[in-house]
Amino acid sequence: MLLQLSIHHLALIDKMTLDFAPGMNVMTGETGAGKSIVVDAVNLVLGERADRDLIASGSQKARVEAVFDIADNEKVRAMLEEMELSGDEDTVSISRELTSAGKNICRLNGVIIPLQTLRQVSAQLLDIHGQHEHQLLLDSKNHIAYLDEYAADEIAPLLAENERLYQIWRQAGQKLARLRRSVSERAQRIDMLTFQLDELRAAHLVEDEEDELERQKVFYRNAGKIMSAFDEACGLLSDGVDGASSAAELLREGVDALAPIASLNEEYEAIYARLDGLCYEVEDAARELSILRSEMDYDEQEAEQVESRLDLLKRLNRKYGATTREMIRYRDRIERELGELEDSDEAMERLEKEYRQSMKALDAAAKKLTAARLEAAKRFEASVEEQLHDLGMKNARLSMAFAPLGEGEKIVERFSAQGVDRIEMMFCANLGQPLKPLARVASGGELSRIMLALKNLSAQKPGIPRSMVFDEIDTGISGRMAQVVAEKMSQIGDHHQVICVTHLPQIAAMADEQFLVRKQDMGGVTKTEVIHLTMESRAQEIARMVGGAEQSESSVRHACIMLSEAQERKRALRAAYHQ
Repeated sequence: MLLQLSIHHLALIDKMTLDFAPGMNVMTGETGAGKSIVVDAVNLVLGERADRDLIASGSQKARVEAVFDIADNEKVRAMLEEMELSGDEDTVSISRELTSAGKNICRLNGVIIPLQTLRQVSAQLLDIHGQHEHQLLLDSKNHIAYLDEYAADEIAPLLAENERLYQIWRQAGQKLARLRRSVSERAQRIDMLTFQLDELRAAHLVEDEEDELERQKVFYRNAGKIMSAFDEACGLLSDGVDGASSAAELLREGVDALAPIASLNEEYEAIYARLDGLCYEVEDAARELSILRSEMDYDEQEAEQVESRLDLLKRLNRKYGATTREMIRYRDRIERELGELEDSDEAMERLEKEYRQSMKALDAAAKKLTAARLEAAKRFEASVEEQLHDLGMKNARLSMAFAPLGEGEKIVERFSAQGVDRIEMMFCANLGQPLKPLARVASGGELSRIMLALKNLSAQKPGIPRSMVFDEIDTGISGRMAQVVAEKMSQIGDHHQVICVTHLPQIAAMADEQFLVRKQDMGGVTKTEVIHLTMESRAQEIARMVGGAEQSESSVRHACIMLSEAQERKRALRAAYHQ
């Protein structure tokens, strides 16, 4: 359940915190007041596309934070525990920040997470339904998903198995197609791969050898400089230059000069000890330097070999991969492909057998999936019709029309990861009329009620997010139908949290809590604010929704009666539901 939504510098909203209650929450206000901004904030929490234009003018960033009660959401609690982000076991906080520089920062319980993780978690907490879903409903390609969701318990495992076998079948088909190239194409491919393989084998590649070669190259290119530095340093430190004493000898003489007086004073003794230690350090370092000089081995032929080897690797890099590791992987891959091509007859027979077996297994799985869908479709049709009857469409009929996925001769058209079914909703709202494709016969108001019926069925299933947001899905309905829809949404609110954006007074009156969205001029700047309404102020707002801007005493009185009757009706509906 969504407990709190905080919005900062989003569009016309400066700072706002909304506290939502269980049951049915509605948001009302005049057109253009900014109700869509609140929906945009919810969409950001869901991980929808973020547009920098949403950042308020004059601000560098916008932020949205939602706090959810997850006390009874075992799935989310398990996800948080797996990510080690449990925090307070009963609540979870999700935030998203947009900056004018284009950064998109997501946090879960204060910890930065990828956008994909935010989407995975929020999908288990919140579900939003808006007018755009009507367009999804009008596209018959989406109809199969409604049936699969309705009967997910029995269909999901069959769908997963079909998808697994489909991938195996496709891969077998792709391998077979590659092998069925014409003889000339295969010969050309063999020649090319043979040349590449010979070239890579001749290189005797060693993984990551270029790193060592680069180190050797640096050494050989600087060998003269290194030897010169060794000679000069050894001369100055230990050997002496032109018969003069070395640094080590001079330092030792200085130490010996202090020896007679070292015991006379603590400070003298300390300096003597320090210099004596330095003397040993210099002598030791000079010896190590002398050893390095004596071991210095410059081999001009080896230096040329290193340069030549690096040139070879760079040339191969351009053809086969940026590193020796990649080139070795490529060599192994073409070695396998070449083996398959050279043994093509046997491979062809084997792959054809694999292809036939995989298609047989896929066909069997697809038939099981179709049978399960046909069985589920009967229950789905009856359930949707029952919902539509409750929504005032007493004569409504709905049928799921099945057809094979592919009508042509191409086998690839007959199968898909989703099975072999093409399903379309057929609908009729009136007696004596034939069923026709939903997109051709349903009006805007009928689509709203069909969508609400589908969402009500979805809400009744376990595991569906507890909070459901309805963004003006009451389009195209009014009068008695508006009251029927309001009652249906109130029923959903009995076992789910509902947050609804609406223009209909009937729906607003049935709410448990109501919020008013309005624009205000603040210091010459237009801002949107949201106000939690009391019962008295709800009457004022519903009177506006019924009669427009002018609110007479009689319109307010009528709104009070609407509220009172709605509360009584709501209590009766919920009492009947719990019985």
